[in-house]
Amino acid sequence: MIKIILGGDIYPAGHVQTDFITGNALNIFHDLLEEIIDSDLSIVNLECPLVSHISPIKKGRGAILQAKPDAIRGFIAAKWKVINLANNHSFDHGAQGLLETIDIIKKAGLSFIGAGANIEEANMPFIKNIKGENIIVYAMAEREFSVADRKSPGANPLDLINFINTINKYKQFGIFIVLIHGGKEYYPYPTPEMIRRCHFMIDMGADAVICSHTHCPLPWEIYSNKPIIYGLGNLIFESKNKMPDYWYKGYLAKLEIDNKSVIFKPIPYLQSMNFQGAKKMDIISEKIFINELENRSAKLKNIDFIEKEWIKFSLQNKEKYLSALFGYNKVMMKIKKFLLPMLHSEEEIRRALLLVQCETHREVLETIFKQLKH
Repeated sequence: MIKIILGGDIYPAGHVQTDFITGNALNIFHDLLEEIIDSDLSIVNLECPLVSHISPIKKGRGAILQAKPDAIRGFIAAKWKVINLANNHSFDHGAQGLLETIDIIKKAGLSFIGAGANIEEANMPFIKNIKGENIIVYAMAEREFSVADRKSPGANPLDLINFINTINKYKQFGIFIVLIHGGKEYYPYPTPEMIRRCHFMIDMGADAVICSHTHCPLPWEIYSNKPIIYGLGNLIFESKNKMPDYWYKGYLAKLEIDNKSVIFKPIPYLQSMNFQGAKKMDIISEKIFINELENRSAKLKNIDFIEKEWIKFSLQNKEKYLSALFGYNKVMMKIKKFLLPMLHSEEEIRRALLLVQCETHREVLETIFKQLKH
């Protein structure tokens, strides 16, 4: 049997930074450490570049994250084998920051996945033969400010054409595992489109799909006898602000592979709550946590429920999104609820919908905005 451990988002900064720099893995991962060390393959998402010089990019929205280069010692000491860089923060300090991070990972003797000096490198899967079975891991991230292209470094974008080409090329050689960095932050269910994508990937031959990014644990399902995990939650992620309860909860995905079948087991934990690092939940808390997620998992089969919840959530955020789309300044943002009906007719909003909904119009907009960055 092959045991694989997959962890969610790690931000090795804040109070826990010293333990990462000194390589005090026990202070970081506590009783989760035995699960990581005991695995045949361990993969975790590094949610920031490791940089010696600060060079933040202009993003328009979202935090800029970074950690010190020596933080890699914590990953080495904890026996993480593969660092996933397919996320929305890997390019927070530009090409220099990402390439320095890759160099640090390589010099530490660890492997990386999901990013590179160009799209060709970023698109390469990680392949390792374990106990006679090839394990192929392919990582992608939703398009934000971090994705690679033909000439520029970045993360591997969530591109279904590239995915199909890659799985057709490598699936015949072994077990194919997909990692996706995407979904709506702070939303407790996968979006309808994310469910469709993950189902499609399984239909195309993936043996498991594991998602991260949402800063809260999401449910899982077994689809065509293959596990889909929609959100692992934060693994190590401190916040200066008091966050909702779900911020401090998550689970490792333990995959057991035997005779080509993949069995999933969650390992729940608490993180950065009133202590540093992450540690397993007690038996009662674990039972409550798993029951809650299993209840949510059962609702995934009800597509009407999933669509209604998504519509409700989207409408709750209507003013915020439309204000960002129309470029309101800070003053206008504060009174956005009243300004929107006054400044924008239904016809104007429908034109905006056309521009973001139609693939070709959206491609034109993306090209224009990319050129404006230079």
